[in-house]
Amino acid sequence: MLNHRSVLLIFILGLFVAPYPSFAAEPSQKKWWPSEWGSDDQLGALNRLNPTKVLQAASLIKTGKIYDMAHIFEEDMPLFELTPEDRKYTLTVPGAPSWGPMGDNQLVWNEDYIAGHLSQDGTQFDSLSHMATVVGDVKNLKDIRYYNGLSHADIGSGRGFKKLGVEQVKPIFTRGILIDIAGYKKRMLACSEEISVADLKAALIAQGQSEASIQPGDALFYYTGWGALWKTDNKKFNSCTPGLSAQAGDWLVAKKVVLVGSDNWAVEAIPGPDPTIFAPNHQKFLVENGIYIMENVDFRSLLADQVYEFAFVFGAIPFKGATGSPARPFAVR
Repeated sequence: MLNHRSVLLIFILGLFVAPYPSFAAEPSQKKWWPSEWGSDDQLGALNRLNPTKVLQAASLIKTGKIYDMAHIFEEDMPLFELTPEDRKYTLTVPGAPSWGPMGDNQLVWNEDYIAGHLSQDGTQFDSLSHMATVVGDVKNLKDIRYYNGLSHADIGSGRGFKKLGVEQVKPIFTRGILIDIAGYKKRMLACSEEISVADLKAALIAQGQSEASIQPGDALFYYTGWGALWKTDNKKFNSCTPGLSAQAGDWLVAKKVVLVGSDNWAVEAIPGPDPTIFAPNHQKFLVENGIYIMENVDFRSLLADQVYEFAFVFGAIPFKGATGSPARPFAVR
């Protein structure tokens, strides 16, 4: 039987392999384009990052302490998988040493290669080509629409996207906000538990902030406690996710954030409360509003120091035409 994660992967892979429908019965009737930044825009919400916003983020740096927000990429990390046989991650150093010795100084060196998926494993970043919405006939690639209304027929390719690839994402330096939902509730959130707007507001108050703390151009992160399962219970980690309700997603859209990140593999509750709607926050963030997503973020060091506001730094690896990137984000305080 297909679980919700399998359905999501089949939908994503289907965009490249064959024009088969997702489990949604009816196409979307909503039109979300052109973007507020123009019909040619590929950058999305990152248009909000201007020099003033960068300087605001820089002003938060008082101690010079750097906080790593990425998990180590390794073979025993949880893998975003259809079945255990479908998803692998291996790093190989051929020869070990790979070359040499060379010259009278007898120099040897090593190289390596990785076999695995480019994105969706480890701490990772979704670009705007990661998700699309069917607006008509699912067999018509022109009716599969991405951010700014771009159609799969025009930009999609099995060899990478002609537009909206991750190479379009400029380096990010902005103000970051971390909301400790698990700390506010004093427990790890449950499988499929939704985070409401009221939860977000209450957690902000509990950590000495307020609703007004979230400002346009911010990168917004939240901690569910699910990250404690990383490499301690991969099966449970992969089975489902707690996360933002659809209403909470709308609230963050209205706040004009540029990125939303969490400590699990989705920025929403999966399975969600409505079996006919899948991953609405992915849809409203990536497709409709150009807001980027970061998943499997490691907040342990930030939480240990109770750092909830910081300068956030990230650069996606510019693989041309890719739908995402492995991520090494960090915070500076």
